Amino acid sequence: MSPSEEKSQYARGWADLMKLVRNGHSWSGNERNRFFRNSADGYFHEMSHLAGLDQAEDGRALAIVDWDQDGRLDLWYRNRNAPRLRFMRNERDTGSALFIKLEGTRSNRDGIGAVVELLPTKKEGAKEERLIRSVRAGDLFLSQSSKWLHFGTGKNEHPRSAHVIWPGGVIEEFKNLPSKGRILLKEGSAKAIPLPARSAITLPLKTSPIALRDDGKAHIILPARVPFPDLRYQNGAGIEQKTTLPRAPRLLYLWSAHCSHCRKTLPLLASQASAFRAAQLSILALSVDSDQEKARALIKSSAFLDPSGSLHPAALTQLADFQAQLFDRTPASTVPLAILLDENNQALAIYRGPIPPERILADWTTLRSAHPTQLYHLAPPLKGTWFTNPLPPREVHRLYPPSISK
Repeated sequence: MSPSEEKSQYARGWADLMKLVRNGHSWSGNERNRFFRNSADGYFHEMSHLAGLDQAEDGRALAIVDWDQDGRLDLWYRNRNAPRLRFMRNERDTGSALFIKLEGTRSNRDGIGAVVELLPTKKEGAKEERLIRSVRAGDLFLSQSSKWLHFGTGKNEHPRSAHVIWPGGVIEEFKNLPSKGRILLKEGSAKAIPLPARSAITLPLKTSPIALRDDGKAHIILPARVPFPDLRYQNGAGIEQKTTLPRAPRLLYLWSAHCSHCRKTLPLLASQASAFRAAQLSILALSVDSDQEKARALIKSSAFLDPSGSLHPAALTQLADFQAQLFDRTPASTVPLAILLDENNQALAIYRGPIPPERILADWTTLRSAHPTQLYHLAPPLKGTWFTNPLPPREVHRLYPPSISK
């Protein structure tokens, strides 16, 4: 295999992997979050469930901070999937804590790179405790935790002292530090400055994610003219044909006799036949049913006179592949599904669910002669325009090659 072939194979592998992830598969193999407690005897104990941190989410970034300033470290973490951002408030009784903030004068202002060693005041018979923390610029994956240094002091309320090794190697001693609260250690001052707690910050409690309503409708203007696959079907006379012929603008409408929306929409399309002809847009209605007797009966009862037929089963796979190329998350194969095609068999718009014929005709009036840049700016579903330029047609054809009928 040549280097270029290896590169292409690698790129295809990544593309297939990302497609799986965007369709809801877990990047991490459906592993639940894990939390381990340091028992201070050389062992860690898994207690994810007891701590309430065993969510089945694809976790990414983690930041540690005393958010509510109650002396206990809380967690912010970000997930690849929803909820994208989660706050976990620490409510465990952990005793007292001392928070130290550094301010450099000769070294950098945030004291990044400094090491603080907190020592208790020596008492006869007291056990020597050495707590060491350092200030880091970024830790964990794509994360920045608080620059406040947290020292758990428990119930020991004796004054403390601290050795600070500032960036550059200068060692400075700070004496008579409190056992709890918040203090500032300024380089060169040798004094601890008490700092007040900030005002309380509250967050609304969310017991579950907000459910988004899905009414089954979709009105999608594509950002470019996308090559559409050549689909096989049988017309009303049982003769096999392809959707590329004749080469003329058309609305490809896929339906089923078992679909209530389809049974309502076919008569509407039939009633608008003259308006579609005036707009030089034909309709090709293709049933996806295996029982064509019911399909033909519905076409007849709807007074639908435009071309119709039944879609070849292999064409359903082509349609699924076509939509998978267009969207990050592959949509489910449902009907009614309509695709607006130009005279070169290029898709301009996609409609799912019951869409009024008037909406389709209005789109065709706008899109039939739209410049690539105009088409590009019509695509966003929200108000506004792109700040980038559209892809040239050759790049669109390379990204979305039409499927080949077999």
